[in-house]
Amino acid sequence: MTSEWMKVMLDEIARKKAEAEQERLELERRRAEQGSAADVPVRQRPAGGRTA
Repeated sequence: MTSEWMKVMLDEIARKKAEAEQERLELERRRAEQGSAADVPVRQRPAGGRTA
């Protein structure tokens, strides 16, 4: 019984580790896309931070 529990726990740990790695890669990809989009000029807000 203990070995079955251990197997389940190891599978769960491996699944969570894979999910975390996938999330990290997705975040990295998004940052890279934003970095390439940073070359495009963005219109500045007027002083005071309000728009008409």
